[in-house]
Amino acid sequence: MALNGKVDTLKFWFLPKECRKLLEKHKAHPLEKAVARQIPIKGNEETIEKLVKMLKLKRRYRGPRTRYTFMRDCVKADAERVSLYAR
Repeated sequence: MALNGKVDTLKFWFLPKECRKLLEKHKAHPLEKAVARQIPIKGNEETIEKLVKMLKLKRRYRGPRTRYTFMRDCVKADAERVSLYAR
């Protein structure tokens, strides 16, 4: 299975080449719920959008947080990276 069974193998191989490369490079640990994590947003915006539409994934933005915030997410405007999860 592609990506530790989180993405259907057939769907994975029919993705555009740049999408497959990005997923392989940033795939998450098998025990995590994420499909891919810590993908830099800068320079990968179009590829991330294609992945979200084709595989029906949801994004969670990661980046700097305020000092007193306990959440791991941040707002889209401040995000530097994104993690992708199955819906």
